[in-house]
Amino acid sequence: MATQQKYSDPKIDGDLQTVSYVANDNGEQELTPGSIWDPVHTVNEQAWREIEKQVESSQRKIAAGKRSPLHYYMTVNQMNAALLARYTGQSSWRVRLHLLPFFFKKMARKTLKNYADFFKISVEDLQDGRLRPPLYAHHER
Repeated sequence: MATQQKYSDPKIDGDLQTVSYVANDNGEQELTPGSIWDPVHTVNEQAWREIEKQVESSQRKIAAGKRSPLHYYMTVNQMNAALLARYTGQSSWRVRLHLLPFFFKKMARKTLKNYADFFKISVEDLQDGRLRPPLYAHHER
């Protein structure tokens, strides 16, 4: 019989159960009880894997000189230029320009500080391209 890990917490879901088909060791389908939260856990794991791929892609783009460090911080915080613009009080076209290394290097210190304060990092980390781990990395998924 196939082994199945239980992800539910009886305090949360009252030990609600579902029944689903699972392939056993012989490849045959059999009915198996499971937690109501198993699909949610699976979807969350898939989403986190996708976010991690996007973060790795961002790091490669920065290393190749195609994007500024601002791109990394936007990616780990799951933001786009329009959202960051709203939070920092700028136009989205300016934020998009700041994603390009040429414009990022010419950015005023006040603007750098605005971004750094928003992302809770130092101006020097942002300016020098030190990519700090995201705040959520300290929490277990």
